[in-house]
Amino acid sequence: MGETPAPDRFRRDVLRMLIVFFTVAAIDVVVVSLLTGKLRLWFPVWVDPNWATDPSSPVVYSQSYFAGIFLIPFLARVVDRDFVAARGAGLRALLWTATIGVLGFVLWWKGGLMVEHDKHLEAAGWLALSAILWVAVSLAEALPARVARTSRRALLRGLARGVSIFFLGMAVLDPLVQIGVQGLDWSTGLIIEVGFFVPAGLSLLLLSRWLCREATPASAPKRAGTPEASAR
Repeated sequence: MGETPAPDRFRRDVLRMLIVFFTVAAIDVVVVSLLTGKLRLWFPVWVDPNWATDPSSPVVYSQSYFAGIFLIPFLARVVDRDFVAARGAGLRALLWTATIGVLGFVLWWKGGLMVEHDKHLEAAGWLALSAILWVAVSLAEALPARVARTSRRALLRGLARGVSIFFLGMAVLDPLVQIGVQGLDWSTGLIIEVGFFVPAGLSLLLLSRWLCREATPASAPKRAGTPEASAR
């Protein structure tokens, strides 16, 4: 139950970085390529040497590798924590000096390409996606342990409450957006949606409250005179 051993912690953090990096690359090559109709590559010249000047080229330059550049400081922190910190301040200073130097050079080099090909917004998008995936992977690591410590009743209660909040919120938000903001009229689909969301949301909310009340007596102290109290 103590702190995670350093070897396991190191493997976990490195695996997290690899998952984030390769997921960003896969989203770029597969999803974004399908959406834009052009194959997005880090080295488009491999496929078409004239890609930069030929609008009909099937490939386009992508900077999704920026996800890896953003992770350089995280990798240095992990190496510092698990390998270098105990070896003295001099080695740590050398590690971080090298990290800052490499990061600065790569940002200068790839940043120049970003400016040349007008990729500012794209690079910001890869940064945002990398951050979202980092949080998602971290939650995927932490949540199973929390769920394992949660009782079945509490898990069902939380699930019912969460879905009920979503249903009731959408019953208000969707008509508000469609009718109040977009100026649309009530439609059959919207009426069916609200007609389902409201009773379903209220039913789940009542179920959540009932599960909460059912759990209360089990945790309440036994009163004097009961068989359980007399047996003590």
